[in-house]
Amino acid sequence: MSVHIIELNDRNVRLRRRDDILVQSPGFANVVDKQPIFGDDARRVARLHPRQTYTQFWSQLSLDPLINSNTHFRHQADLAFAHLNAISAQHALKEEVIFAVPSNYNRNQLSILLGLVKSCPFDAVGLVDMPVLIAGNAGTNELTVYLDIQLHQSVLTTFSNSDGKVMRDKVVQIPGTGLLALYDAWANMVTDEFIKQSRFDPQHNAETEQFVHNQLDEWIGKVLRDNEILMEINNKGSVYQARVNSGHFEQRTRQIFGRIKTELDTLMGSDYALHVPRAQSQLPGLGLYLGNIQGIDDDLLLDNCLQHLDHIKGDPDALSFITSLPTVGAVKKTVSAAPQAAHAASHVLVGHKAYAIPATFRVDNGSIEADSRGSLRVSHNGSGVALDYPDTGAISINGAPISADSALKSGDLISLTGANPSLQLIQVE
Repeated sequence: MSVHIIELNDRNVRLRRRDDILVQSPGFANVVDKQPIFGDDARRVARLHPRQTYTQFWSQLSLDPLINSNTHFRHQADLAFAHLNAISAQHALKEEVIFAVPSNYNRNQLSILLGLVKSCPFDAVGLVDMPVLIAGNAGTNELTVYLDIQLHQSVLTTFSNSDGKVMRDKVVQIPGTGLLALYDAWANMVTDEFIKQSRFDPQHNAETEQFVHNQLDEWIGKVLRDNEILMEINNKGSVYQARVNSGHFEQRTRQIFGRIKTELDTLMGSDYALHVPRAQSQLPGLGLYLGNIQGIDDDLLLDNCLQHLDHIKGDPDALSFITSLPTVGAVKKTVSAAPQAAHAASHVLVGHKAYAIPATFRVDNGSIEADSRGSLRVSHNGSGVALDYPDTGAISINGAPISADSALKSGDLISLTGANPSLQLIQVE
């Protein structure tokens, strides 16, 4: 029987089977029409119908009545149940499912979740802490903390290792530091720049406000690649433009990431590795204001879940919440430098263009190009530099084959077999 996993995070609920992501659906619901809609469809009209849009049914999973009542749903649990059914219906899911849930879920929320599943066409056979699967089982003795940026908050999770097990330790919730706060900050920055440069206010009407929110991911992807972009909005036949760079996006995250940094320093001090899902590790300002970041591949969750399947699976009528797992070796090695602050690289030079670290590149047909969806990633790790690439055998540093203990520093030349140009680590004052 196929193993299905539901990653229950409101920023993007995902249904997975082996190496396939079958469904991705952020925790948005909209009830403006007779038939409720969920996921990206609901997200893309949230600003058009704010009173008919719901985004807290996963983070506040409960039986408390909805503040904005409607004829479809009574409480948050009703919305969560409908979202689960909408996801499972896309693949006629009737098999057994393992739920990977956020660390901040309490006992009552877990009970509600399992109660909802009993009315779904599939069975829950596992309930496991998501950060333990993703980042807490990497076979390392260094102090680590996992940063989970959800829709409405960020959650910090720490781990401890003893007796051959890695266990979830502390969980800290930071309200108001989630993706919605970040996107509101960026949307306000975009509005300010359009007013300043084109005398046009995108938030003057709901349609252009929604357009800005729908375009943010694309604009951020471009600014990470090109550093500076020209944004355009067509409103009733008139085209308005504003030019921004990566600094515009980074500056608006200072307060939000600053709150997370304060909690991190209180929780961990200064000597730790901050594990962040790879998809979030390039959020503008994250590396600038937090540091010590190590991007973690989402596949770690799947790999570790399959590796510990016997430990996680249980009786659907008597499930336990798994918050510790046997320790195994690292699933994926990361080449990193020992702390060398005086020689820490700040940029990657490719040809005649420098890209601020963290940076991601695509290797295709012998060429290397900056691309946020690429597989070659250069990031900071503590005071040093980390290099991730699936085919480590193709990499050399200063002409010598790369190794797990290679120390990367400013001035190093990174070459890939059969690919041009080379990448050079540099320090920009």
